[in-house]
Amino acid sequence: MNKYSIFNAVQENDFHDIETCLSAERRNFLKNDIIIRSTDTNNNIGIINKGLAFLLSISEDGETSIIDYYEKGNIFGKIFTPESNVNLYYIVAKENCEITFFDYEKLISCCTQNCEKHGIIISSIVADSFRRCQMHIDILSCRSIRRKLSAYFKYMKEQKHSDRFDLPISLSDLADYISVDRSAMMRELRKMKNEGLITAQGSKITVISL
Repeated sequence: MNKYSIFNAVQENDFHDIETCLSAERRNFLKNDIIIRSTDTNNNIGIINKGLAFLLSISEDGETSIIDYYEKGNIFGKIFTPESNVNLYYIVAKENCEITFFDYEKLISCCTQNCEKHGIIISSIVADSFRRCQMHIDILSCRSIRRKLSAYFKYMKEQKHSDRFDLPISLSDLADYISVDRSAMMRELRKMKNEGLITAQGSKITVISL
């Protein structure tokens, strides 16, 4: 389980109580379905129950970039997407997804029962959104491909509580996420393997010495 999953703070069996308290709605999306656009008028907050979703940016010339990705237990919403008159931002299902939606205004208001679990959701939103933003900034600020890969792998090691982990996204998507050329990244990965810093078999990574 991801270290920053909401389901580390709230038992999945208790999550139904929160959904009832906040009049949440569960919805299913197929792969490539658009979940949220930055132009949407609602302020829904989504929590991934199953699947994987990407926050994408489209520039004026049509170039698409991966800004963030969301796994089980991660929280997302329009309020976390950048405000821009230049780029269009949207969240798309990378694979089939089941998502619980809360109304943001209702979420930040005290519920009639003033329940503790309600507060846990709010705390998780703040912590998760800040951590994800800071992690990506830290990675992108690295000046070389190796340093970017090393920073990402160290974050993954911390999240998964293990030196061994499966990459949640493909290598092509990883190159996009850390903003490097895929071919150059693959060459750097081979060098890191040859130097005994990591082992890599497809999406399975083991950190040996970084």
